[in-house]
Amino acid sequence: MTTESGGPRLRSAVLAEAWERLDGVEVLSSADGGPLTRTIKKIIDPLVIRTAARPRLGRPVLDPVAAAELTELLLADADRLRATAAWFTQLKRQRRALRITAGDVQDVCFPLAYELATGFGAPGPEAPAMAAAALRDLHGEGGAAGVDQLTGHLTDPRTSAELTVELHRRWHAEPAVPQDIPALRAFVEDLSDAAWRTLADSSAGHALGLALRRPGGAGALDKAAREISGLPAPDLGLQRGDRTAIPPLNRRDETGPELLERSVERRVRATLRRLPADERPPVADLVDDELTRVAAGFGLGLPALAACFALGVVLAPALRPLDGAAPAGVPEFARRLNAQVAREGYVLHARRALAGATPLTPRPDAELLRDLREFAKQFLSRLWVRLHGFDVRGDLPADAEDVRDLVTGVVRSTSLDLRTKVRRALVARLPELEAVS
Repeated sequence: MTTESGGPRLRSAVLAEAWERLDGVEVLSSADGGPLTRTIKKIIDPLVIRTAARPRLGRPVLDPVAAAELTELLLADADRLRATAAWFTQLKRQRRALRITAGDVQDVCFPLAYELATGFGAPGPEAPAMAAAALRDLHGEGGAAGVDQLTGHLTDPRTSAELTVELHRRWHAEPAVPQDIPALRAFVEDLSDAAWRTLADSSAGHALGLALRRPGGAGALDKAAREISGLPAPDLGLQRGDRTAIPPLNRRDETGPELLERSVERRVRATLRRLPADERPPVADLVDDELTRVAAGFGLGLPALAACFALGVVLAPALRPLDGAAPAGVPEFARRLNAQVAREGYVLHARRALAGATPLTPRPDAELLRDLREFAKQFLSRLWVRLHGFDVRGDLPADAEDVRDLVTGVVRSTSLDLRTKVRRALVARLPELEAVS
């Protein structure tokens, strides 16, 4: 691919070049001067370029005509983007004053800042009051209360001690459930609605999750993975040792990032981010609900959701994009999931570089290699977060197609995140690459 002005160019490079021609947008910019990833995602693509209406301008590689149009649209919106940057500063300051912690500040405030810039132009003397009012409208008057109440609830010594005792009681009181590997295998092989109903109504998900807590738990999971995927289970980031440790109550007591050993506090914070302020039950009830959820297999209360995660666990060993096509004997669904990632251009480049296919191919970035080797771990982390959100809201997959779409979508989003990291690295190296082209 050439990066000369007369040929196709990386869209990210076109954006970065145009963005450098704007002033007054530093708070929306990354350290290298280009737009932040969230600026692109929350402002540029949906509001300035409007890629939904102009899909040709959202492609990863742009021809000269599309590159010129994208640049023109971005520069034409320069005044509003400067006003957006100024409004974002106001919103960020008022969030702190109002003690609002719900949501990521950029995710929440970037679109709101653009909306204020569209309606009022650059901020004036009344900007602090207007920003505060906009935030109250967005979050509700109780927007800041949830996390503060949770912190107060969990830091009270007496409450904390009582909740810790209750957590241990529920954890140990959860009865062993007979494993139902056949139901899990049947769905992986068939992917039909009938097979899904059988699996969703079975104890397969909770049973596999509960087995992880007992001596030899890691071995039990490896055995289940081998029976279904035909491959041994790598480190999937579920727990630190041979068996799942009881998660701590408070986040400060976490001993690592392992998925099933995340604290109750971290899980309830995620719930607070998902639920609008006017739909949240009292914090004490949210904590009690999470204690029940933590005690269930895989930390998911609804059996069908635990079954979805168990499905992800037994498919995950086949997600090895650096190895190319999955070996014979791996279920067809798992082979398709792996192929979905393995055929990505950045994965093919990494494989060629590792194989030394050409002396002109540089070795890929060590961090990218690590991410690709740990793809299964990243996939499961994202899948669990998605299922936890379903559990909080009481949502369930409607049928087998919903389950397939869920798993496929999580694989795709995990891959897209890695692709974005590669693009960012390429943009950072663009001057070096152009110098030798």
